[in-house]
Amino acid sequence: MTKKEVVKLLALIESVYSNFIIKDDTLLQWFELCSEMDFEKVLAKVKNHIRKSPFPPAISDIAVFPFEDNDFPETLQEWMKKGRERIECDTLSNKRRSIPAWLAEYSPRKSV
Repeated sequence: MTKKEVVKLLALIESVYSNFIIKDDTLLQWFELCSEMDFEKVLAKVKNHIRKSPFPPAISDIAVFPFEDNDFPETLQEWMKKGRERIECDTLSNKRRSIPAWLAEYSPRKSV
């Protein structure tokens, strides 16, 4: 977000909330914290906040940070596939695993 966009955002907030006053420090702090955010997404959150709240928004109320890609969904899919394969293999072999000795005395199933 550029300084011009931050000024536009703060001007909107100031025009709606009479108790919100922009100072030089306020502008600098907001710019520093909002510089990495997307203006359109933040503006949408500000408008939504204005509709819902009688109080001016804090930065945390309107913050929109860029999404970081990670490979977790792919990893999760691999785990699920391996789990399915393991379960299918176990059911096909129809073999029961033996119970550990420490558990055998508490189990109604006899160890193999």
